[in-house]
Amino acid sequence: MLLICLPPIVGILFFRLAEASFFSLLLYFEAMSPAELFTGGYFGQLIIVVLLTLLRWGIVAPLTCVSAVKLRGMVTDGSGLISASELLLNGSFVRRSIKAYVIGRAVSFSALIPASLSGAYIYFLLSDGGSENELLVAANMSVLAVLSVVFWLSIRLSMVPVPFILAEYPERSPLSCVFMAFGFMRGRKRLLIALSALYSLPILTVIGMPFFLPELWAAFATGISIFIKEDEYARSAMRRVV
Repeated sequence: MLLICLPPIVGILFFRLAEASFFSLLLYFEAMSPAELFTGGYFGQLIIVVLLTLLRWGIVAPLTCVSAVKLRGMVTDGSGLISASELLLNGSFVRRSIKAYVIGRAVSFSALIPASLSGAYIYFLLSDGGSENELLVAANMSVLAVLSVVFWLSIRLSMVPVPFILAEYPERSPLSCVFMAFGFMRGRKRLLIALSALYSLPILTVIGMPFFLPELWAAFATGISIFIKEDEYARSAMRRVV
């Protein structure tokens, strides 16, 4: 089970390390200044980030969905015996996973825009000291920024079960699965929060990760499976009533 959970994480770490290594080389050869890492003054930085991001999405998205399919099969009907190579060689599966991943990222990014704009406006108000009225506006904007960040975190949590929904409903489009996740996770986000709080510290240790990472994802996959069955029973009951 550990080998099922690791590929998406390894993929993310690989591309993050590649990005850090490339920028380290640019700094070493003085192709850019350290300040340009944060200001974006070096145009090549944008190109590198975009290319590596697209590559990361194209690799990590199918690996994440493969992990979801395998975990789902292990905790439900045994369909996890499908080989990862068979799934990764399925063009439809790869396209669905990448589309859902990109849509989810776009939705999450859109949810972060209000917080970003609020933070930029607060910086603009306080950059020259700020008058009494500006301080009052900045305080109100700070509250708005905090609420926006909470909203963004809620969106991010809602996106977590998308790979499992893709695996459960192969007939649905990626866009439909992404927006289905919002209703699916309504009132259920505390499961992911509780599991993260329980397993995060042991996973961060080198010794504990091989043991607790599979337990975390198996527990989450089991919870998602139970939620799916609950929704199916509710829809069946509703149809019988109608």
